[in-house]
Amino acid sequence: VDEGKTLTINAGARVHFHANSGLLITNNASLKVNGQLSVDQELMENEVTFEGDRLEPLFENIPGQWGTIWLFSGSIDNQINYATIKNATVGILVENNQNAPIDKLTITNSQIYNSSNFGILGRATSITAENVVFNKAGQSAFAGTYGGKYNFTHCTIANYWTSSFRQFPALFLNNFIIDENNTTFTNDLIAANFNNCIIYGNDNPEFMLEEDNDAAFNFKFTNCLMRFQNTTNVPTGPNYDFTNTALYEEIILNQDPKFKDVSNNMMMICEDSPAISLGDSNVAMQVPNDILGENRLASPDAGSYQNTNCDD
Repeated sequence: VDEGKTLTINAGARVHFHANSGLLITNNASLKVNGQLSVDQELMENEVTFEGDRLEPLFENIPGQWGTIWLFSGSIDNQINYATIKNATVGILVENNQNAPIDKLTITNSQIYNSSNFGILGRATSITAENVVFNKAGQSAFAGTYGGKYNFTHCTIANYWTSSFRQFPALFLNNFIIDENNTTFTNDLIAANFNNCIIYGNDNPEFMLEEDNDAAFNFKFTNCLMRFQNTTNVPTGPNYDFTNTALYEEIILNQDPKFKDVSNNMMMICEDSPAISLGDSNVAMQVPNDILGENRLASPDAGSYQNTNCDD
């Protein structure tokens, strides 16, 4: 997408990428993905789908078939609504402009699955996410690196990757980079707020916070279900003081969310999930419907879905 141009992708579009290709949004350019809620969730007829160009059944859920949606430094006001992004190397790569007047990326009601590296990788940037579901990434489902500004509400940040050894947790935050000469550069993590979210997976811990004291490192988890079991291999320090209400408020640790079927990316929560009614109702007013259009205001569950009968 050339400088100053806007690419608009409307409901029902299917975008297929060949190996190692991607979508590049350049300086002063924008991406607008205008998917809509599908009537038939199996057909997803109104959503926008980004995936590889190998359409044989064997390739349906193979990670790393194409590159990324790359929001270059200088791209502006990128918006994605009702999209499924699957089988990429990095689902979305978002770079720089953390102080832009409008967040670099606003993503809502979307799903990102089977990324061989990262679902979303942010670098010193700004992202707003609502009703976004992640699963199966070879590194992190979401990584906010080298500082930035991130606000995630009613998101399901899960990682049940089984294809190889995974070094990183589902959620990773830091405020520095180290170059090839072993020089450290810092940048403020202005904000990283996770409200009414689920952060879980098949490893422990499923979130990691790496802070350099030479830059700000502001974060908070509120009304979230999270995995961080106190074993010998987990990080320690004041950022993991779960009694500190300035950092953690109304969270639940290490209780299985009871997802419907993680192997097939069915991340709805079942009727016996501890995430039921965990959400803050005032926060839910910002996102009154779940990703399937169900109203959540009466009793908001954490994550992107209201609970369902998993026997159906």
